[in-house]
Amino acid sequence: MRSGGSTSFVITLSGSDASGAAGLQADNRAIHAAGAFPLNVVTALTLQTEHGVESIDLTPPELVRMHLIGLLNTYPVSIIKAGMLGNASIVNVLAETLEQYPSVLLVLDPVIQATSGRPLLNEEGVAALLKNVIPRTFLVTPNLSELEVLAGRKDILNDPFERVAANDLLKTGCSAVLVKGGHRPEGPCLDRLYLSNDLIEFSSNRVSTRNTRGTGCALASLIAGGLAKGLNLENSIMTSKQLLTSSLEALAEFEWPGSGPAFL
Repeated sequence: MRSGGSTSFVITLSGSDASGAAGLQADNRAIHAAGAFPLNVVTALTLQTEHGVESIDLTPPELVRMHLIGLLNTYPVSIIKAGMLGNASIVNVLAETLEQYPSVLLVLDPVIQATSGRPLLNEEGVAALLKNVIPRTFLVTPNLSELEVLAGRKDILNDPFERVAANDLLKTGCSAVLVKGGHRPEGPCLDRLYLSNDLIEFSSNRVSTRNTRGTGCALASLIAGGLAKGLNLENSIMTSKQLLTSSLEALAEFEWPGSGPAFL
């Protein structure tokens, strides 16, 4: 966690998962593993069990704002990692904060719905994300279904359309789009990093396991932690994918009530 006597901090803006498998709990484990220290702003209290998302209680937006500004004014934070935001009001709190602190970079895992299918951000929230947050984002990390929602398309599995959708996000002003490939129908897990003038592919072995909860949370948080430690984007993604794949392999045979965590 320490390098040269200093600590690298990452603020997480995400929901708490009472089971500990996903959300800010997964964020914290991943940021620690990347060698940084997590600071938490809780956007929601959720109960997620083997039966799915059983309850969601969102944090009042002004409380989110107070916690976020309080941490930014106290700690030398260079990276915010955002996951579940819950509604347009919280999305807009994040947007206003990014405008107020332009030197802080955002890694956005656009949590739109749970694996069970329950919505975690409504249409108004998605619209606010596209209009007010993604243009101020350093890296957005959608999976294929999230990219479909953000792009308003249903044909993302067609590679040329994936490129068009990612480029549309880049045109709004965000610096980079990492399209996660875990939901591709076959072959290795191929993630694609779209930049304004480049495309970089990252391939990893596909792990057969039901313990996949928090995969997206962990990857985005690992990347955020790597960036906070001074890695460039490409190296942070490469290192993060290696750590996540190792965890998935190590946990593949663990027995859990329902789907277990991807990263411990």
